[in-house]
Amino acid sequence: MASRSIKAALADVLENLSEENFKKFCHHLMDLRAGLRVRRTAVEGKSCLEVADVMVSTFTEAKVVAVAEEILRAIGCNLEADDLASVEGPERWWCPGT
Repeated sequence: MASRSIKAALADVLENLSEENFKKFCHHLMDLRAGLRVRRTAVEGKSCLEVADVMVSTFTEAKVVAVAEEILRAIGCNLEADDLASVEGPERWWCPGT
């Protein structure tokens, strides 16, 4: 996955979620307790590609993988989180509230 862009990798992971898990993902995305949040109107009824665009523009490419990985693990999608985590190296980080 390392050869693709972060946005493309994120979109692929979101597209491979079941409909139910995608809904859970979006719900958690709107309910982040620290840092930036995504508005309901930005994700409600949107496609996986549109949600990926919103996430990258909200969190930046430097932080979006960690945010998505955290949400995926919270909803029990650990394999998908591991897949997405392989996009970036060890310099990846996300500090809630930044």
